[in-house]
Amino acid sequence: MVNLNTELQILIVGAGRGGSALLELFLKEPLVKIAGIADDNADAVGLKVAREHAVPVYHDVMQALDKCQPDIVFNLTHCAHITEIASKRVGSGSVIGGQEAELFWTIITKLQQTQDDLRRSQARLHAVIYNISEGIISINTQGIIEHANPAVETVFGYKPEELLGLNIGMLLPKPSRSEHSPYLAHYLKNRKGTATNRYREVTGLHKQGHEFPVEFSIAEMELHDTKYFVGIIRDITERKAAEEKMTRLALFDQLTGLPNRTMFFERLTLVIKQAHRTKFLAAVLFIDLDGFKTINDTLGHDAGDLLLKEVGNRLTSCLRESDTAARMGGDEFVIILTNISTAKDASIIAAKLIEKLSQPVKLKEESCSVSASIGIAIFPNDGNDTETLVKKADEAMYRAKSNGKNQFWPTEFSL
Repeated sequence: MVNLNTELQILIVGAGRGGSALLELFLKEPLVKIAGIADDNADAVGLKVAREHAVPVYHDVMQALDKCQPDIVFNLTHCAHITEIASKRVGSGSVIGGQEAELFWTIITKLQQTQDDLRRSQARLHAVIYNISEGIISINTQGIIEHANPAVETVFGYKPEELLGLNIGMLLPKPSRSEHSPYLAHYLKNRKGTATNRYREVTGLHKQGHEFPVEFSIAEMELHDTKYFVGIIRDITERKAAEEKMTRLALFDQLTGLPNRTMFFERLTLVIKQAHRTKFLAAVLFIDLDGFKTINDTLGHDAGDLLLKEVGNRLTSCLRESDTAARMGGDEFVIILTNISTAKDASIIAAKLIEKLSQPVKLKEESCSVSASIGIAIFPNDGNDTETLVKKADEAMYRAKSNGKNQFWPTEFSL
């Protein structure tokens, strides 16, 4: 927590022009103590200024952090790694670096040129708050909004004046809205929880009524013996969409939309663990299409792709929500059946799949048909781990193919 009534311990990392300007500005501030300045360049201009004013000089950031024990760290370098190191020591909300540092450098340079006093510098910093893209909201200990910058309208759709005097909970959907005030009261009473000094992802509620993901960080402040909370909020809808896209690229087949090989093995591992607990059976069905190569060669790869998409749709239509259909690659697919009572249940599904897949499909104005050879492996009868079950199912599939195709194997528990 930063107490604005006490002397702040400041560490400056980077003693170039920006660090030197920041150092000279803070030397005039009675409520700020410059605990040190660090730069690995012994000839940096800021180090000379520091020595002239008896400010401790360091050439190693880790040593500076250990010796200075700062409240706030200004990283005037372009090294994001230094910001990460400092954040672990003093909290991310107490480190100003990267673009923020460059912005501070610009402001401080102008202040130094015009020789403004502290009040002028505060006005400039206030202008920064009003022009940054992140929303900034300050609330009192009852959760009432006392200040909001213009960027809040971009995030939540409310003009700043519309929010003043209202509870911060109005920006959250139910049930988060009703949980916020009791949580804040509990934190203030016990100083336990994660209310401050870390970024969190929550769901926000827009003025127009739709929910969206936001990331925020809260800092607790004290001014004239009164506590406040200041939150920095940003809309992360685009980032979450990008993350979801990356997940789909990593875990799902891009042609059929089915889980890929990686996702299949992850799910099979979970199904085996569940089957161990519940004592139910599980099954792996390995499927290879009969006649796919002929269609792919005669009608082209685009027709083959359309056929594979249709196969994926037909497989999914035959399964329960708890089951999984995945594409292993090429024209090979696999099925995971969960919570089955007998091995015969797997044969019923296999017969249904063969019947469904053998139905004609129209490709390039031509009616085409494929069949399927399916191998079945039952947990725990045929194996207790993923590799063994898949291997047994694969071997059974080849047995079905060698015995005439368009059938499943083994057949001893068939209808």
